[in-house]
Amino acid sequence: MADHENLNKEKTMLDKFKGWVAKRFTERTSWDGAALIALGIVVLIAKPLAGILAYAAIAYGAWTIWKSE
Repeated sequence: MADHENLNKEKTMLDKFKGWVAKRFTERTSWDGAALIALGIVVLIAKPLAGILAYAAIAYGAWTIWKSE
């Protein structure tokens, strides 16, 4: 019987969580927060790549200055 009560309690908690998420999903500030989190993740992922691209840009710039037309 205790297992059945725990299962009902878990379903109730899950339903409350689903309701909370659904309410937040309709708020503009939640979308703003999600966009900021996504931007932060992109920056963290792109940071090492940006350093490599910066070195490539410097090297290519030096190459174009050094070579003649």
